[in-house]
This record gives sequence, C-alpha cells and structure tokens, in this order.
Amino acid sequence: MVKIINWNSEEYWQGIFLRNKLLKTSAGKEWIKELPVNEKQDIHMVALVEGKVVGTLLLSKRSQTVAQIKQVAIDDRYQGFGIGKQLLEFAEKIADLMNFQTIFLTGRKQAWGFYDHFGYKRIGYAYSDGQVILKKFEKRICTKNNTRRLESSNI
Repeated sequence: MVKIINWNSEEYWQGIFLRNKLLKTSAGKEWIKELPVNEKQDIHMVALVEGKVVGTLLLSKRSQTVAQIKQVAIDDRYQGFGIGKQLLEFAEKIADLMNFQTIFLTGRKQAWGFYDHFGYKRIGYAYSDGQVILKKFEKRICTKNNTRRLESSNI
C-alpha cells in the first residue's frame, strides 16, 4: 500500500531511518538525527508492507508548475517488487492533481535506467556528490487533469 503520511509522524521517522540507512550511508554523509524542519511543507509518501515502511519518497513544490521528487529509498529486501514504481506513479498522480506540469529529480547512477523506463529525460551531465554519481532528470506531466485544465482555458 502507498499513502501520504504526516510530517513528524511515526511512519515519517521510519522513512527517515530508511533514508539514513540507504541514502546517507552510501553517500558517506551524516545521518539525519533531528527533525528536518525544511521538509515540513513537502508531501511525504510511503510504501507499506504488513504495516512496515519499506519505501519512502518526498514531493516538493518548487514553483506553481514545477515539483521535485526527492529522498526516494526502497528497503533492500523489497527492491525488485515494484514498490519504487508504485511510489513514483503515486507521486506523479498527486503532482497532476496539484496542477504541476513538470517533475524533476536527481537520480543516483544505479537508478538511471529506472527513471528512463518511466519517461524521465536526462538533463545535463553527471556529477559526484560525496560517494555517489548523480544526474538530473525531468518529466512533463501530460495527464488527464492537466489536459482538462488546458481544454477549459481554451473555451
């Protein structure tokens, strides 16, 4: 099950643990130990299996038309089961409902093929941050909600 959760909830902290374990450690960065106040306005999503958080993703508003996907982490034991796909598709639906037109993200090298598969376009050059190689990706949202909005504005 994929759902939106509250900032600073128990499930949010389970997501922080996943992010620390999978993202911070592999990048050689310090773990998150205090509540990230800068994430309060983000939309926090998790994937649950038997009530346990096994995936997390944040959707962050960058402008009226642009959102950013960040802090995507899937528990190692649950990778390859479509959980990342479920989170990404859910985030795209929420972004569409919020009338965003573009989503961007910064993906780790090992996930580039995953983002390519879901229609994200590679932008610019790869770069290093800590111990990881990253690249920016972008996707235009052309879904029903945005199409309806565009059609009604042409009346």
